[in-house]
Formats: sequence, structure tokens, C-alpha cells
Amino acid sequence: MKVLSIVFCMLFLSCSNQTKKPNQTDPKTQNLCRYSQYLRILKKGKGYHIEILHPDKQQENYQLQIDQAAGHIAALSATQIGMLSALHEEKRVAAVTDIRYVFSPKVKGRFRQNLVFELKNESNISIDVLMRAKTDYLIYSAFEGAFASEKQLKKIGITCIPDYDWREATALGRAEWILLFGVLCDRLPEALKLFKTIEQSYLKTVRTPQQHDALNMISGNVTGDFWYTPAGESFLAEIYKRAGLSYVYASTKGTGSLAYSIEKILKDGSGVQLWLNPGFPTKQAILNANPKAKYLTFFKTGKIFCYTHNPNKFWELSTLRPDWLVEDLSQIAHGKITNKLHFYQEVE
Repeated sequence: MKVLSIVFCMLFLSCSNQTKKPNQTDPKTQNLCRYSQYLRILKKGKGYHIEILHPDKQQENYQLQIDQAAGHIAALSATQIGMLSALHEEKRVAAVTDIRYVFSPKVKGRFRQNLVFELKNESNISIDVLMRAKTDYLIYSAFEGAFASEKQLKKIGITCIPDYDWREATALGRAEWILLFGVLCDRLPEALKLFKTIEQSYLKTVRTPQQHDALNMISGNVTGDFWYTPAGESFLAEIYKRAGLSYVYASTKGTGSLAYSIEKILKDGSGVQLWLNPGFPTKQAILNANPKAKYLTFFKTGKIFCYTHNPNKFWELSTLRPDWLVEDLSQIAHGKITNKLHFYQEVE
């Protein structure tokens, strides 16, 4: 679990992209997505035409017409389960990769009732299990390209859909993928309403860091030989700014992760008061993984907050609810936790 936490933390950082303005809806195409760079949803006939643009290969764009609700969906990532749960459509979840990393109480309950199947290894999924689960759609994150068994699955009536929410440029672009699940579940009005609530909540919280009261913070931890932390043009850096935090590397260029030596972190972190996302729930666990942490000033005298007391909840819901992330971090930034935090807890 400790190794998995680090991998998840790295994934969260590496998926950061440049912040951009929302797409403007073209009245001729009536694209329902305004923030997403890679998802397009257009009304067509009795249903909806889905276009999913490949982030790197324009010739591999995916297109699909959906005219009726899916019966059963194999959701291979936590964010997909979170979006289906937010629409109260847990009953459509037919299969998951590993039940140990599922947060949704309803999905876990259905697993205990043998209504949800476990696939274990995404790279070597049992077609027999998918058939027993009566799967209509399999949604995968395409970290390693096209799904290996896609052509074989298509022959038996299982449609594979790539999910690129992790490549989106903005937090709202990531959250907007809930509209895809709204179409799949015939719950698009509910998905649009929920996204509007998230959008309004996220955009209304803007606390510009002020030099006289901003809390200096750093993020990430050591993995291998380097300390990985979000670059200054990433969506995470934008979230930190929106929450009123003074991020040490806010002025750096880049949209992904920065990789620094521990020596540079020791130097740059001398005035840091808050450490976010070390990837572990206790200080002792941090030291076990990174013994040099004892030399960090902010480890000894600063505050440390992370989501690792309940990582399944974080990975299942944080993509959909960037407004909750900002709300948590805003409270932490100002040292006044008046409402219960959604994802974070102090590391002691």
C-alpha cells in the first residue's frame, strides 16, 4: 500500500497540464463540453455522438454514437467509479480492477453480493469475467495506449472507451468528463446540473496569496532519486493559488512535474510552513520511506497534510470535485478549519 501511495502521488503530479480558458460552444456542432480539450458531446438523432480526441495522435480520434443507456460498465479507474457514484448509478458498475482500492460503499456492497466482478490486472483482463459480468462498455484510462483486447471484445459486443480525463489542462476540464457518464447512463441532465454546481463552487473561491499572510508551502516527496512536485503552470499549482497558498515553485515553467534533488529541496524549503501530499499518513511512515526527511525544516517545524488516511476516497472523488479540494486547502491555508475537510488530514 505504501508503494501504491507513491505511485498514485506520482500519477497525480504527472497528469498536470497547462491551465486554459474553457472552450466556447460552437452553435453549429452544439458541443456540450466547454472546458475539456479531449471530450466532445453532440446531440445527434435520438442520442448523442461522442468524440474523444487522442491527446497525442490526431488520427486516432475515437467516435461513438450512444442511443440508449448502458446496462453494465466495467470501470477500470477510481475516477470513473466516483463519477458513476455521483450520478447514483452504482448499479451499472459491473466490474472493477481491484476492489481493495474502491471507496464507494455501494460498489463494495454489490461486490460482496457477487454483483460486481474483480478484474485484477488491466493489462491481462479475463474476457470470460467480462462476459459473466454482462459488460456493455469497458472504460479505460489509456496510460499505455489502446486497450490490448479491444478488437476481440468488440466482436463479442463489448465496446471499449478511452478516458483521457487525466490529460486535461484544467481541473474543470477533468471534472467535465462526468458528462460522458451522464450520456452512458441516460442521466445527462443530472450530470449537467451537478457539473454546473461544481463549476460555480470552484470558480467562486479565489484567494490570492498576500505576502504578509500567505502560508508558504511545498508539495510532493522523494521517489527514487528525485523529489517530484507540480510545475508552476500545472492545474495543481492553479488550485494552490486559488486556495490562497504561496507555492514555492509557483513561478516555474511547465505543466507536469518538476524533479529536484533533495539538496535543492533542503535549500528552497527553508522558509516553508506547510508540506502537502507527502504520500504517507504518519511522520514515521515518511521517515521510513525517506530518512532524509528529518533534515527538512518543514518536517520538523511545519504543518503536514495529506489524503493518505483515506486514499481511496481521494482518488475516487477529487477529480470530480476540485471545488472540495480548494475548500480543504483554503481552510488549511488560513489555519481555520471550521468545516470538516473532504480529503485531507494532518499528518502527525
